Amino acid sequence: MKNNISFESSLAKFGIGLFETIKVIDRPIDINFHLERIFKSIEKLELSSNFSKDFLKNEILNYIDENKISNKALRLTIFDEGFNISIRDIPYTQKHYEEGFRLNISPIKRGNSEINRHKTTNYYESIYTKRNAVKSGYDDGIFLDLNETVLECSMSNIFFVKDNEIFTPCSKLPILNGTKKRRIIEICDELNIQVKETEIKLEDIKNFDFVFVSNSLMGVIKVVQIESIKYKKQNSIYTKISKLINT
Repeated sequence: MKNNISFESSLAKFGIGLFETIKVIDRPIDINFHLERIFKSIEKLELSSNFSKDFLKNEILNYIDENKISNKALRLTIFDEGFNISIRDIPYTQKHYEEGFRLNISPIKRGNSEINRHKTTNYYESIYTKRNAVKSGYDDGIFLDLNETVLECSMSNIFFVKDNEIFTPCSKLPILNGTKKRRIIEICDELNIQVKETEIKLEDIKNFDFVFVSNSLMGVIKVVQIESIKYKKQNSIYTKISKLINT
């Protein structure tokens, strides 16, 4: 495992690399989902890597055991010179879950880039969008494409609820399909809740009753406002999902 990189690394020169952020409670949550995704990205983006899934899984598990890690965010980074494992605090607090998120629209519009379908280390668009949202008094920002189609937030997937159905941007769009999005769809299938992966236009978001976002660290958090549009703060479908996924 590397704890530093050279200036000759493609990570330092061009931001070329992949990473996964894994929630650790007493174990790494959904570790197999994360490793499956990063290895699909390695293949698709033709990133040079000599590591196997089993090797990296063992390295992660050993790192957690040796450092007695609990209730932290673990990051696995893979790049041309090797790999790195690091930890940080989980940023989401009880206040976030109780009060919910307020979102604005990112000033960055996306084209149909393959890169946005992968969790690459070139993350400046997301960082810029997050900073812009916080500076403007919001918690996060929503990316749109050039046709005003809703894509995702800077660090999470987004879901809209109408009556007894959930709507979320479809996989053919330039978005990162998160490990928690995958789990939410599985849970909804178990609960007989209809999930429609579709295209959602910005002009249509006012027609939904409830909104929530998800990622591997937060689980799910409700959204109470997007720009000037306010949403209900309680929803029975969200409550069911939240109880099963927020570990």
